Amino acid sequence: MFDSLYIGATGMVAHESDVDTIANNLANLNTVGFRRGVVSFSEVSAQLAISALDPSGVASAPATVPGAGSVAQTSLSTLAGPLQTTNQPLDLAIDGSGFLEVLRADGTLAYSRAGSLQVNPDGMLAIADGTPLSPQIQIPPDAQSIAISPTGQVTALVGSSTTPVLLGRIGLVNFANPAALTIVGNNQYSAPPAAGNPQTGAPGSAGFGLLRQGFLEASNVQMTQEMVSLMLAQRGFELNSKMVQTADQLWSITNGLVRS
Repeated sequence: MFDSLYIGATGMVAHESDVDTIANNLANLNTVGFRRGVVSFSEVSAQLAISALDPSGVASAPATVPGAGSVAQTSLSTLAGPLQTTNQPLDLAIDGSGFLEVLRADGTLAYSRAGSLQVNPDGMLAIADGTPLSPQIQIPPDAQSIAISPTGQVTALVGSSTTPVLLGRIGLVNFANPAALTIVGNNQYSAPPAAGNPQTGAPGSAGFGLLRQGFLEASNVQMTQEMVSLMLAQRGFELNSKMVQTADQLWSITNGLVRS
């Protein structure tokens, strides 16, 4: 009965985390560049409250219960979302691998696939919330006809000039294990050690995708897949809850027998 309580409780916690992740995926169904979260489960051994005794009567290491479920990790899906045409000059999609690197207000670096670019109040090329790209690219106030090449070169007509001026170059960053990136909000991710060292490169070079001006990458969340996953997670939670309830009822019956 103790075993059933531990196994059921850990299963309930695991499926609760799964439901939370699915809910976040559904909430970001229409978020540009969003990567869905994926919950991975692992088997753990729950420690029993009672130590096992060897034949000599000396307490040994606590016994374990195989089969208790636990969340191993919540990772990002590495599948790209579909590209959508917007024909807006500052909309940018990454066609392939890689992330845009941005410089957050606290001085730390973050990474994003959301290419809804704008010129922030400081005149820097930035993502939708105003966080500038890194390295920063200054856009002159009188810049017109901004163009971004597939390999990241940013050019524009400045003032009355009819010759495009090179303003900078957008680079990409990739990781050995991009699924380990963690969400930090505002459609941005941080890179923990598990993701590996950031590898920078020019769009179109080996291991990096090309940039597509006038496109945006849609979320890779699929409504049907998430709804099926949600039903499975809810049923899993209910089954583990029933296990806990049944174990409690059996425990109550046992206590009644002892008293009688």
